[in-house]
Amino acid sequence: MKSNSLRSVLISIGGILFGFVIGGIVIAIQGKPVGASLEALAKGSFGSAFAIGNTLNKACALLLVAIGYIFASKGGLTQIGAEGQLHVGGVAGTAAAIALKDVPRPFPLIGALIVGFVGGGLWGSIAGWLRARRGVNIVISTLLLNYIGLRFVDFALDSRSLMRDGEAEPQSAEIPGAARLGRLFPGTTSTVHLGLVLAIICALIVWFILNRTVPGFRVRMLGQNPNMAARVGVSTRSMSVRVMFVAGGLAGLAGCSLLLGEQFRARPDYALGFGFAGIAVALIARANVLAALPASLLFGAILAGGLRLESDVQVPNAMVSVIQGTIILAAAGTAFLLAKQQPVIADDDQVATA
Repeated sequence: MKSNSLRSVLISIGGILFGFVIGGIVIAIQGKPVGASLEALAKGSFGSAFAIGNTLNKACALLLVAIGYIFASKGGLTQIGAEGQLHVGGVAGTAAAIALKDVPRPFPLIGALIVGFVGGGLWGSIAGWLRARRGVNIVISTLLLNYIGLRFVDFALDSRSLMRDGEAEPQSAEIPGAARLGRLFPGTTSTVHLGLVLAIICALIVWFILNRTVPGFRVRMLGQNPNMAARVGVSTRSMSVRVMFVAGGLAGLAGCSLLLGEQFRARPDYALGFGFAGIAVALIARANVLAALPASLLFGAILAGGLRLESDVQVPNAMVSVIQGTIILAAAGTAFLLAKQQPVIADDDQVATA
């Protein structure tokens, strides 16, 4: 067991290094200095209190998406719908924050977070219901729901009867101060907010549930042996819906952290790519909740440093996507190789028919 854990850690580190090597090669081919590019990436991520805060803020959103993906994967559900769940949940939380602007603190913030969680959870549970009742493959349903969710958010922000504010570009009204995630270090240039604490607490709760509670054991049993889970009285259909609700809810909280903690106004595609980047974090973490903490910090640093990379060295910000994509491919490839050496686990279709 220890050797497998060590192997997983080494493979994850190898995938990360491989991603940076490929990124460096591409930068060199473009005629840009590799050393200066790495220096710019580091400065943009950790070079100042502001940069560190930006990194941590992005990391907390990625962490929430990652632990939601891990929670679903432990239940045998490979869901890739975090992008849509994040956007729907974040905009739902924004709507609640605006509606509660005249309510005393801390209720606007609490209400926004609850509504954001429920909004993302309901969006995720649609895929869970389709799988449980109609046998729809979870990968296909969550992928398609991403696009529907994004267009739904566009419609809500473009409609004056719903959320559009004034005659400007499609956007919501400004989130009131009472509903914002306060800064952890007020009076400094650091922008890190309370969403970081929220994300860490959520990660610890998910870890505890999965490893120390009966419901968590049932989730893991559903993922490992759905037939046995059904025999001992676990309702595989209702459990699938509940698991997807939690996974979607955590993604919804990720959207809330970006809007209530940084942007303070919802716009179309306000967090484009964060859902898929969070899944990448989960892959690098090898579906380990605690390992997702440093993995999310790494990806948060890559995202935060991308703008400095573009401004200082004139390397396109798309290079960040190249590095991320290479890391994902390395992680997925090594996961496949490891899976061939491990006992076979029931796939999604087997779970769906249980």
